[in-house]
Amino acid sequence: MAVSVAGLAGCSSGGATSPEPTASTSAAAAPATQPATAAAVATGLQNIDQIAKQIAAAAGTDKARAASLDGQIEPTWATIEDTVKQNDPNTYLAMEDNFAMLEKAADEGDAAAAERGSAAISSAVQAYLAKYAG
Repeated sequence: MAVSVAGLAGCSSGGATSPEPTASTSAAAAPATQPATAAAVATGLQNIDQIAKQIAAAAGTDKARAASLDGQIEPTWATIEDTVKQNDPNTYLAMEDNFAMLEKAADEGDAAAAERGSAAISSAVQAYLAKYAG
């Protein structure tokens, strides 16, 4: 048996086969994501809307707080973004664009830009929830 194991090791040393098992193992190990429920999406979007409003309120006076609040968006968004993207790609893009605006505004202490980003997020949330009530 030791001879055949050594023989197999010698055959696989070409390097071409090493990455394939790793890639297929990774793909096989990745869990299939289930769409978020309408209720979960609604709750997540409402939470994000509230965080965005808090960022807008803090951006001009407390950059550290605004940046900290901005960091709270992604964990919530990550749980619902695939469902939002599937249901309404335009809302998905609007949210992503305005998250970027909020992040920059929080980092720069730009209250006006934070307010614009927050208002756009509120508008996108309201429009999405009108179509896909939770």
